[in-house]
Amino acid sequence: MSLLLSFFVNANSQINELKVGVLVQSPEIPSAVPDYLKPNEGEGLAGALQAAKDSNRTGKFLGLGINLNMAQLDDQQALISQAKEWMADGVQILLVDADTQALLALRKALPEELILINTGNREDSLRTETCLANTLHTAASFSMQTDALAQWLRSRRLSEVMLVKGDSESDKKYAEAVKASLKKFGHKLVAEKSWSFDTDLRRVAGKELQAFTQGPEYDLVWVADTRNLFGQLLPYNTFLPRPVVGTHGLEAGEWSQVIEAWGAVQMQNRFFKDNQRPMTARDYNAWIAIRALSEAMTKTRSTQGAELLAAMLHPGFYIAGYKGRKLSFRPWSGQLRQPVPLFNQQALVATAPFEGFLHPRNEMDTLGADRRESRCTLASQE
Repeated sequence: MSLLLSFFVNANSQINELKVGVLVQSPEIPSAVPDYLKPNEGEGLAGALQAAKDSNRTGKFLGLGINLNMAQLDDQQALISQAKEWMADGVQILLVDADTQALLALRKALPEELILINTGNREDSLRTETCLANTLHTAASFSMQTDALAQWLRSRRLSEVMLVKGDSESDKKYAEAVKASLKKFGHKLVAEKSWSFDTDLRRVAGKELQAFTQGPEYDLVWVADTRNLFGQLLPYNTFLPRPVVGTHGLEAGEWSQVIEAWGAVQMQNRFFKDNQRPMTARDYNAWIAIRALSEAMTKTRSTQGAELLAAMLHPGFYIAGYKGRKLSFRPWSGQLRQPVPLFNQQALVATAPFEGFLHPRNEMDTLGADRRESRCTLASQE
């Protein structure tokens, strides 16, 4: 699937525009994924557009505006070609939702002065070992998600875990983060099982999954199925009647339609009115990236990419994100600090970090890789 769109602020010689590109890589969706779990058309693009509209309503009074160019493309080379075309037209900031291979190829192919904001890739190594130049991350890492759930388990005194994981590369990366979080917060992995079947279980889920989840006594089942091939069938179908958490059941992520506190319901309503669907995490990650750029423009009165990056990495920089806390970027890795909601399909259950999990600088740094766990040195400020 290929899609190319542009959104411009009102043509006005008084407006100083920041040109931003938004690139989304079309995901590969296995045929076994049910239609109701497939991504919505334009996920990520819609969130960026919503934020640009919101920002430009107020930015015009300061003579500042955001000019969006947006594309959803299928392959890596098409993403690189589009980014280069936009750069030639003055784009200084690029929001990217792509797999690791494409993201690394983009960073290598593009000049270092082009600022990248990763809005979709959760791989932890991008925050700890593969430290990309001039790159921020608004997508929560796998370890931020798993640490949030592990903190909840500790608060509920659930400690013995059965891990059920898929066989995709992203499932394996998520499972690695799960095991690291279990160790970090003192839980016990009592069993680990790999799901490698390609059978459609929808008619026989109860029988097959109960047999599959037999094993030692466990307090809950943690599922790692990032592609929605089987995880949605695990709740209420485990051998022992236990909670299911992870990619299904009780989930941890940046955003959900069930979040309504802290003024979020107004944004949810605006988004639904414009798109006829709820805002997803991918939409939110692009939305908060644009809002961060808008806040940096307001503080610096500039549309220069280098000045905006420096502002966003400054220790005094904060963003309001409808989460009840001020959000900021970790200066070493460029990861957005943010509370991580825990939710099911119908309700917000809790929000991490939880009371009692302390940190010398910022308790949100108890979620994901802290400074001592990262080789990245994007900025020197604390």
